[in-house]
Amino acid sequence: MIEQAVQFLLNEWLPAFFNPQKRLFWGYLLAALVIAILWLRFCRGIGLDPALGRIFNRDTWLSASARADYFLAMINAGIMSLLAPRLLGPAAIAYFLFESLHELAAGRPLIDAPGWAIAAGFTLCLFVVDDFARYVVHRLLHRVPLLWAFHKVHHSATALNPVTVLRTHPVEGVVFALRSALVQGSCIALFFFFFGNRVSLVTVLGASVFNFAFNLLGSNLRHSPVPIGYWKPVERIFMSPAQHQVHHSVAPEHHDRNFGVALAIWDYCFGTHCYSLADQRLRYGLIGGEARPHSLLSLYWSPFLEMTKILFKPFPRFAEIAVLKQLVIGAVVIGTLATGITSAMAADSVVNIYSARKEALILPLLERFREQTGIEFRLVTGKADGLLKRIEIEGQASPADVFITVDAGRLQRAKNAGILQPVDSAVLKQAIPPALRDRDDHWFGLSQRARVIFYARDRVDPARLSTYEALAEPEWKKRLCVRSSGSIYNQSLVASMIEARGVEATEEWARGLVANFARRPGGGDTDQLLAAAAGQCDIALANTYYFGRLVSSDKARDREIAAELAVFWPNQNDRGAHVNVSGAGITKHAKHREAAERLLEFLVNPESQAWYAEVNNEYPVVPGADISATLKSFGEFRADSLNLTRLGENNRAAVELMDRAGWR
Repeated sequence: MIEQAVQFLLNEWLPAFFNPQKRLFWGYLLAALVIAILWLRFCRGIGLDPALGRIFNRDTWLSASARADYFLAMINAGIMSLLAPRLLGPAAIAYFLFESLHELAAGRPLIDAPGWAIAAGFTLCLFVVDDFARYVVHRLLHRVPLLWAFHKVHHSATALNPVTVLRTHPVEGVVFALRSALVQGSCIALFFFFFGNRVSLVTVLGASVFNFAFNLLGSNLRHSPVPIGYWKPVERIFMSPAQHQVHHSVAPEHHDRNFGVALAIWDYCFGTHCYSLADQRLRYGLIGGEARPHSLLSLYWSPFLEMTKILFKPFPRFAEIAVLKQLVIGAVVIGTLATGITSAMAADSVVNIYSARKEALILPLLERFREQTGIEFRLVTGKADGLLKRIEIEGQASPADVFITVDAGRLQRAKNAGILQPVDSAVLKQAIPPALRDRDDHWFGLSQRARVIFYARDRVDPARLSTYEALAEPEWKKRLCVRSSGSIYNQSLVASMIEARGVEATEEWARGLVANFARRPGGGDTDQLLAAAAGQCDIALANTYYFGRLVSSDKARDREIAAELAVFWPNQNDRGAHVNVSGAGITKHAKHREAAERLLEFLVNPESQAWYAEVNNEYPVVPGADISATLKSFGEFRADSLNLTRLGENNRAAVELMDRAGWR
C-alpha cells in the first residue's frame, strides 16, 4: 500500500512541478519568489530577511488551511486521473465541429496566409477566448447556488499559498475540464477548417507563449501573502495578484468581484471590477464561516449535502427526509468512486481503437478478441483523415492505442505524421509477407484487395483486355468509368504505376486514360460498377470487394447487376495485378501497448483472416488462409509484389501527376 501511494505521488502529482504547461512548474514558482522579494525590497522598503520571513511565514505554509490545500491537491489528482478519460475532450469536439463545418459549407474554404500569422492568430485567439470562458464559468460558479456549493471549497481557504489554486472540489474540476475542452476544441476546429494543417501554436518550453508569460510574471502570487498591485490603468486590462486576493476577501464590498484570470478587462466591461488596495490587509474564507472549514470529509461531503438541500427545496416533505438525502448523496459518491476504481483495476486490460473501417466490419472480430483474451475494447469509428488528424491534435493525451484504416497510402500518411510507432512482433512478421507491411514495421496489412478491371460481358471481348497501360489506348475512348483523383485507391494505383514505369510514362498514360473517360469521374467504386452494368460505360476500375458485395448480396437486383459484369486480372504476364490492404498500427503514445500488440496478432490468426474473407470479400494477407466461395469464383491471379510502403511514398507525386493530366 505504501509503495503504491509513493508511486502515485511520483506519477500523478510531482510531475506538475516539472511540466511548463502547469502553473506549479518549478520555474514559475522560482520566478514568483524572485518577483516577491524584489517587490517587497524595493517597492515596500523591506529588508531581505523580513521579506523572506513574510513570504515563508508559518501561517501561509503550515496552517490547517495550507495542509488541507496539499491533501486536496493530491487526492484530486488521483480522482481526475480516473475521471479525465471519460470526459469529453478537445479532440472529440474539434473533430465533430470540423466535420460539421465541412457538411454545412459543402467544402473547405482554405485561406492563404503566412505561417507566422496563422500561428500568432491561433495562439492569441486561444488565449483570449479561453480567458473569457474562464471569466464566464467563474462568475457562474458564484451566481448559481448549485455550482457555488462546490466552488465554496476553494473559497474556504483562510490562508493563500500557490497550492491553493488546486484547492477545488472534483465537481468543479469536471466543470473546468469541460469548459477547456469546448474552448480548445472550437478554436482548433475553426482554424484547421480555414487554414488547414498549417495551424500551429507559438510555444515556449511546450506551453503557449501567452500562458508562459502569464505564469512567469507571477501567476503564483495570486494565492500568496504578497499583495502586488498594478497601476490603475493596467489593472483595467490585466488582473494583478492583489486584485485576485481581493476576490478572496470576506469583506462585503469585495463580494463577487474580480472573476478574471489573466485579463481584468472582462470584469471592467461587465461591472464586476475592483481595483487592488494600497497596503491591503484582507481576511480570507467564507462569509459567516464554516464549522469545520479545513476538514477533508467536510470539504468533499458538504457540497453534496448542500446540493440535495437545493434540489429538494421545492419539495418540503422530501427535504426533511434525511435518510433519502443521504441515499442520494451516497449513490452519487459511491457510483463515482466505483466507476473510477473499476476503471483503474481494468486499465491494463483494455485497448482503445480508432477505426476508419465501418463498425460492422470490425466489431464482430473485436467481440471475439474480448471473448478469447479477456481484454476489453473501446471503439471509435470515423473518416480516415479525420481520425488521423484527431490523433495528431490529441498528441500525448490521445487515448488511441490502435489506428485502423484502409489503403497503404493512408497508413503511410499516418506514419509520416508521426502518430505510429514501430512494432517488433515475431508473430506479425512471420504471418504477413514483407510486401504487405511497412518496411519499418510501423503498420501491418490485415486484409487485401485488388484494384482490377471489370467489363460488361455483352459488350467487351476479354481477349481485348490485357494491362492497366492498355486502358489508355484509343480502343477504349469514352468507354471507361472510374472514380475521381481524390480517391486514395486511384492515387495508390497511380503510385504503383510510377514505381513500375516512372513519372513521365505514367503521366502520359494518365492523359490517355482521361481521354477515355465515358463520363466525369464521381461516386464510389460501386457507382462505377452500376454505370458499367447500365451501359454508361463498358469497363470500370474498382476494388474486388465492391464487386464481391454485389455477387453475394441478399438483393436479387444486386446479383443481377453482378451477373452482367466479369472480373479481368490485368498485367498477369508481367508485374501482376495491383493490390492494396486495409491495415493497422500501434499509436505513438499508446497507453496499452501490450494489449494493442495482442490485438494486431489476433487479427492475423487463421480464424480472423477467414472471417474477413467471408464477410467482406477481402483476400487474407496470410498466405494459405481460407477464402470465400465468392472470391474463389473470381479465379486465381498473380499479384504485384511491390512493397506497399512505396504507395505512400509515391502518393504526392501521384496526386500532382493526376492533376497535370486533368484527372479530376
